[in-house]
Amino acid sequence: MAQIGLFSSVVYLFFALSFSFIFRNHAWKALLISSILTLGIFMPLTLLVFLIGSGIVYQIGMNIPSSFPWKSLGIGILTGFLILYKLKESWIDHLSLLEVNFWEKTGVWQIVGLSFFVFNAISYLIDIKRRFIQPADSFLKLASYLLYFPTLHAGPLHRFTYLSQQFDQAKITERSVTNGMRLILWGLFKNFVIAQRLNQLLISLRGSEIAGWWTLLIGCVFFFYIYFSFSSFIDFFQGVSEIFNIRLKDNFHKRIYFSRNRHEFWKGWHITLNEWFRDYFFYWQIKFKFWRNKPYLLLLVTYMLIGLWHGISWQYLLWGFLNGAWILAEKALQLPKFRHEGLLKQSLSIIYHIAGCSFIALVFIYPTLGDLWDKIQMPYYFPTEIWFLQRRNICIILIMFILVDLYHLWSKEERMDSFLERVSPWKRRLIYGQLVLSILVFGDFSGGLNNYYLAF
Repeated sequence: MAQIGLFSSVVYLFFALSFSFIFRNHAWKALLISSILTLGIFMPLTLLVFLIGSGIVYQIGMNIPSSFPWKSLGIGILTGFLILYKLKESWIDHLSLLEVNFWEKTGVWQIVGLSFFVFNAISYLIDIKRRFIQPADSFLKLASYLLYFPTLHAGPLHRFTYLSQQFDQAKITERSVTNGMRLILWGLFKNFVIAQRLNQLLISLRGSEIAGWWTLLIGCVFFFYIYFSFSSFIDFFQGVSEIFNIRLKDNFHKRIYFSRNRHEFWKGWHITLNEWFRDYFFYWQIKFKFWRNKPYLLLLVTYMLIGLWHGISWQYLLWGFLNGAWILAEKALQLPKFRHEGLLKQSLSIIYHIAGCSFIALVFIYPTLGDLWDKIQMPYYFPTEIWFLQRRNICIILIMFILVDLYHLWSKEERMDSFLERVSPWKRRLIYGQLVLSILVFGDFSGGLNNYYLAF
């Protein structure tokens, strides 16, 4: 999947730029054709399923105003297919080509971005039913929203009106290209220089004899790897979209890795997914009498569903339950109020949250909860050879992480392209040079540009 993540993105950008010269006044057509061609070349099953799904969603959306419960039928079809796909023992996994697993090596027959497609489609149907929007005036307009290539790899999730309005006004300008390339460079830096090196460290730790509560170190490395991998793809595809003056939503608050409690963390982590569950599940369910007096129970159920979004298993269900229970425990203990306390309390809060994150992250890593418990129950042991084997890698990770954090502090709440546009030209050139040099000298290209969240 690494090759699909990077090479297909370059191909998509090439197609989009090329077709934009043909459809000068209708750039959304160039983006749609480019998405279809790229998916057809690299992920033909994804394209087939999404085209069929888009057709079904379009027809149901047009008929929602009638008395027949079309919205419920559409949601049932979409969620049913998503559940079946996540539950399946993949029949294609056993396909071989010259004794090479075709699925694992190329991902050609994998349905990439199915969760993002389904959730966007459901939000479209519900918004029509709520009369927030009118049905798309053409199938192509809806397809341009549902098949938009930059949002299929890692999101973020968007409402139909948010993207369709930008598609109508999409165009390439000198400023848009500059800002887009800034974000692409920033995303490549975070991925190749930090995320991929964290992944190498994670592989070494998982293959070692580390045991006892030292196992939390694996969870900690995984937590930071997920952040840099996931957010770097958001940066990258925000940059690709920005070239055409399309502004994808942010999915992370800056310095979210230094959250002081779970409530603060979930306000800034995978923001659009949390907003989706809030708007299309929690607020919908709280209207019913059964849930009206049980908001905390509904909150717990919501987080369990967020866990199941990652995969339908007891492992992910427990992960969602632990997140919901953690937030409810903080509410009961009124921990969020400490976020404005002194430096010592804030530092202890950050350590507390990272420790909790490390434990919960282990649920993602070990195949069964029994394996995880057995590992933690073993006598404490840290394999010192890991340090000798990974010391250069660890030093690079720490230095580059500090650098990223300093950039986050310097830019405050601004997105990286806006921040770089604001700083003086000589500072901007120094930053460009540092990012490019870091990628060339310290980048880890051994695993390609690997996006963990393609699995979901």
